[in-house]
Amino acid sequence: MRKLQTILITFAAAAALAGSAGAAVLKGAVWSATYVAAYQPQFGNQGVPYSGIMKIKVDHGILTGTYDATSTRPDPLYGRIINVSGTVSHGHVSLRFNATSFSMLNGTIAEDGEISGTAQYNGKLYNFLAKVKSSP
Repeated sequence: MRKLQTILITFAAAAALAGSAGAAVLKGAVWSATYVAAYQPQFGNQGVPYSGIMKIKVDHGILTGTYDATSTRPDPLYGRIINVSGTVSHGHVSLRFNATSFSMLNGTIAEDGEISGTAQYNGKLYNFLAKVKSSP
């Protein structure tokens, strides 16, 4: 519960800076959005979540985009823009951060575009949450 609260506080701050998102754009066969994303270990020392900006486009269920790590703490992905790929179907989403071992195979995507689930990175489980920052 504590780790979820930390993630939610991180997103509250980001949402205050981001303004409102056009969630209606997230419906249909083709849409795109910019997300504020965060992840942290499920077990052990959670600390401040790793965070970044994820820009994705979904075209008939095929997800492509980039992830730019912006963490304030030391982050194994920091300083790199990483290609993201995956699929979206019937409220489920899979993500793969290419050129890394970071993946989320069975996440969910809510009506407002929020993406959440359990991710794996280097053999460890992470809580992953991404909220829409903006959409065109």
